[in-house]
Amino acid sequence: MTSTSVSRAGSATSADGVAITYRRWPGTGEVPLVLVHGTSAHAGWWDHMVPALPERFAVVTMDLAGHGDSGRRSAYSIDGWAEDVLAVVRALDAGPAVLVGHSIGGLVVAGAAVLDPAAVAGTVLVDTIVQDPEHDVLPEWRPPRAERVFASLDEVAGRFRLTPPQPEADPVVLRSIAESSVRATERGLVWKVDPLIFGAVGRPGLGGRLPDLPGPVAIVRGELSVLVPPEAGAQLEALIHRAVPQFDVAGAHHHLMIDHPVELGEALRDALDAIAPGS
Repeated sequence: MTSTSVSRAGSATSADGVAITYRRWPGTGEVPLVLVHGTSAHAGWWDHMVPALPERFAVVTMDLAGHGDSGRRSAYSIDGWAEDVLAVVRALDAGPAVLVGHSIGGLVVAGAAVLDPAAVAGTVLVDTIVQDPEHDVLPEWRPPRAERVFASLDEVAGRFRLTPPQPEADPVVLRSIAESSVRATERGLVWKVDPLIFGAVGRPGLGGRLPDLPGPVAIVRGELSVLVPPEAGAQLEALIHRAVPQFDVAGAHHHLMIDHPVELGEALRDALDAIAPGS
């Protein structure tokens, strides 16, 4: 795949009727590789990563409910988002998919595998909290002000912040992500994310599905992540009672695709080779 590849938009219907948007990227692969974003993010966080992924997969990016261009619901949960992922996998109608989830997206793809093991061929958790950390380690989630209106994309880019914050970020990638995080209204530009999603994150116990996680799984983490410790793989092994290969990205923080995209691509290839070598 090349950076100039153009994706095709699609829509699936989640279990509760919410419309879920996804994008299929061109390629020769047959096994679906579905990339899931983290809290308050969207499918566009993965766009620049697509060329680095193995050709043997059919890459799909998606917006969870309450994010990006997908529909909204009155309340959100890990299981609800897991159903969003499964809706996309079923809409693709291409057999079991390999799922990759960043941050809370890792818990979402794990939940999808638990809810429908037959639909999932394997999972990769990218800088995902496996074991609840001490309370003071968790980032302070500050929902974007729903009423905030921006006059220009320059203003959007100036206001855009990563949570947790980190000292490194590719400015071109960050600008692109910021610009695709808003939608135009008659009043001006507003954030796409639904502030209600924050009621489902930033609290203990979100990994309740992890002990039942079926199938092959790998962990990718940023070496300097403030959320995911070096022993994350060992923590998950203790929960699921089988080996979990772990791939650390040297010098990377929590938002690996923003500060070390090339190295993240290499780690994802290694992780995918480990859990889906014949795909």
